[in-house]
Amino acid sequence: MQLTPYLITCRHPAIPGQVLLFAARTGALIQLAEEDFAALEKGRAGEEDIGQLTEMGFLVADAATERQQVLHYLDDINRLNPNLTLALVLGMECNFACRYCFQGSRKGGGKAMDDATADQLVAFVKERFGPDKKKLLLQVYGGEPLLYRQRLLYLARRLKPLVESRGAEFKIDLVSNGSLLSEEVVEELNVWGLNGVKVTLDGLPDNHNHFRPFKSGRPSFDIIVRNLARVCGLTHIRLGGNYTGETYRQFGPLLDLLASHGLTPDKIEHVNFNIVLQVNDTLTANEYQGGCATINEPWLREASLHVREEVYRRGYTVPELGPQPCAVEVDDAFTVHYDGSLYKCVTWVGHKQFQIGDIWQGVDERYRESHHLFHWQKEQKCRECLYLPLCFGGCRFMAFQRDGHMAGVDCRKAFLDATLQAMLLQDLRYRYGQRAS
Repeated sequence: MQLTPYLITCRHPAIPGQVLLFAARTGALIQLAEEDFAALEKGRAGEEDIGQLTEMGFLVADAATERQQVLHYLDDINRLNPNLTLALVLGMECNFACRYCFQGSRKGGGKAMDDATADQLVAFVKERFGPDKKKLLLQVYGGEPLLYRQRLLYLARRLKPLVESRGAEFKIDLVSNGSLLSEEVVEELNVWGLNGVKVTLDGLPDNHNHFRPFKSGRPSFDIIVRNLARVCGLTHIRLGGNYTGETYRQFGPLLDLLASHGLTPDKIEHVNFNIVLQVNDTLTANEYQGGCATINEPWLREASLHVREEVYRRGYTVPELGPQPCAVEVDDAFTVHYDGSLYKCVTWVGHKQFQIGDIWQGVDERYRESHHLFHWQKEQKCRECLYLPLCFGGCRFMAFQRDGHMAGVDCRKAFLDATLQAMLLQDLRYRYGQRAS
């Protein structure tokens, strides 16, 4: 047995005689004494340790075979995936006027899913939800999806019995601005499979209200927080937020403010603050110029670690580090636009050149060429990168915004070189309760 080629090691002067090991393919994290790690490097692990270390992904039979397995990791995901995941854009109306919205000028205009399209969507699911599937997950977007609450219920009343009649689960994840999130709404949706709600707050009230006001210009922060406080005991709340180089230091104080309103760590499933993305394509026609065009912007290294530390320090949960395959390369993951057109990611809706079919005719498999599936397999720098299981070529939408196409990978090596070890030390301290001191 030998160490995985996707092993990240971390040593810190505050943890003398210890080494932190992270297996990128499995997301496993352990701390070992230096002498034990030295023995592993020489292939001298004790018999009692080999099985556990192999199961966790630290030891492999052969490094070359492990590299081949990672190159085909998504083949295994697609072969074994028990879920059908549909991101639904029910309509393009929104009651907010967010300055950086990636939907931009596509919003509004009375564009919404009609009965015929909803009925065909049920037929589409019925055809694709085979006997090997165990869960149908609807990730519901807008515009603002709660403006289309009746349409969502129309679909749920048809899809939930269909899925459950096949012995499978039906779940709804809502992505909402939170302004219409009442107890009545949550209780009604709970009956039909609501699994949780993601809501975005962009820092302290003044900043949030600047970036995410109502269309009328009215501030939205207080309404959202009041709604969250009322419903946080009724469903899972996932808190998001978008920061820039000027605003990222507000997100720790934001959590303090939320806690004072009763939104304490036990009331929030997880917190995932992220960057504002600079959207440059002409379809969106968004004039906002303050976001990130690449994850490798130098300021983001400090900002991302700062924000993550602030979340952890206050007792909230951050998403675990580990493989996160892009929906573009997951066979049973689709975005359904309000008109029945199909895309591979919600960010592409309206980009007709990236439409992959519709719910009447099905999926046009030529998207595998137009979306450059598995382009990272052809890149030598990707094939040899120890971060490959964390990245798989990065985000195609970010590559498109940067380059005007998505043929090239969105390399994240420089960012991970600068941040991953610090993130592992954060995990060691806060997730696993071991202080580096």
